[in-house]
Amino acid sequence: MNITWSKFYNLTNDDIQKHVPKSARVYLLWVKLQNGKWRCFYVGQADNLEKRLFDHTSDSESNGCIKTKVSKRVCGFEYAKIGKQGDRNGIEKFFYDHFSPECNKSDPGGTPIEVNLP
Repeated sequence: MNITWSKFYNLTNDDIQKHVPKSARVYLLWVKLQNGKWRCFYVGQADNLEKRLFDHTSDSESNGCIKTKVSKRVCGFEYAKIGKQGDRNGIEKFFYDHFSPECNKSDPGGTPIEVNLP
């Protein structure tokens, strides 16, 4: 499956407010490493992506791994609109398997749906 990705944005409240829809999306969170490369540290999906990303940048973020990365490092994100819930589930699983993101607490399960990488 070929999907259209958003541009890459900084994980800041300003960029979230300017560029993120209040609708369902699959998303990837990235952290900039000391060598200048980027690594995906979290994959997810949300019914309201804007709200979910604001949650990730708030002091009340419940995932300690995400909270640490966002507070101490340069982070970014990108997202894709996927119409069907079943497709979002499969794509999230594909990215979980592909990236092995350190901040995902558990395997989302299901059957992966392979898509183009951003």
